[in-house]
Amino acid sequence: MRIGVACLYYEIEKTLEIIERNRDFINHLEIGIDTVAQINKVAPFIDKIEELGLSIGVHLAMEINTCEEIECIRISWAKFCVDMCRGVEFLKPVYLNLHMGYAMKNRYLNNKKRYLNNSVDFFFKLEENLQRLSRVPVITVENSYSLNGGDLMNTGIFTGEFEYIFENTNKIRAKVDMPYFCFDTGHCILSGDDYSTLKEYTKVVHISDCSGEVDDHVEIFSGRLTGEELQATIDMSPDYAVIEVKSEYLENSIIKVKEFLKKVMKNS
Repeated sequence: MRIGVACLYYEIEKTLEIIERNRDFINHLEIGIDTVAQINKVAPFIDKIEELGLSIGVHLAMEINTCEEIECIRISWAKFCVDMCRGVEFLKPVYLNLHMGYAMKNRYLNNKKRYLNNSVDFFFKLEENLQRLSRVPVITVENSYSLNGGDLMNTGIFTGEFEYIFENTNKIRAKVDMPYFCFDTGHCILSGDDYSTLKEYTKVVHISDCSGEVDDHVEIFSGRLTGEELQATIDMSPDYAVIEVKSEYLENSIIKVKEFLKKVMKNS
């Protein structure tokens, strides 16, 4: 398991400085990149990334909507993901991570299967487009949560939603490494669901914490995340464990996770 940190594309310089101070522990970086234009902002740091020996993951835009009802738009999102995959190829990312998307709340709750089938269709369309590329990273999809109020809600909140999608995309995984699961501890705290049954699909975990009813990415163990929950997350045996907090909390969070993992290894 490689241990990493997450940052947005415009935070990369500061994040690499933190990684350099903690290079005995951190060997992976997940970068949030929303558009093809933003990729150019990352390119100047490729030499430093290679010097630090970092593997790279890319978190795609939250706007991506795998369960989009309008088919031509759903196809466009699949093509957009391929454009992003092609654009970040110089980073040699080991995975691209995305969310399931969103829907009108009343429509989704009244006919959830229709929207889940849209997501299944999205991944088949994505697989068709990815065949054009010479190198295809693992594609993961992350659990989410939804706030009260408003007409829209996130999808991909409950374990059953992921089980349905993974079971109905088995044919894809025979050709391309997708879709797999990215488990976020902060989102899990907010949703209250149990994702342990998705262990066999889990490639990435986000070690995140929150203080209340919003995903505020506070310092690890300063919010609602417990040691038992972090242990259960590590027990999902991911390939990559990524500390995802606000930049001002990152260095202290690295220290806390490092100390926690030392205790785990000592007691095992």
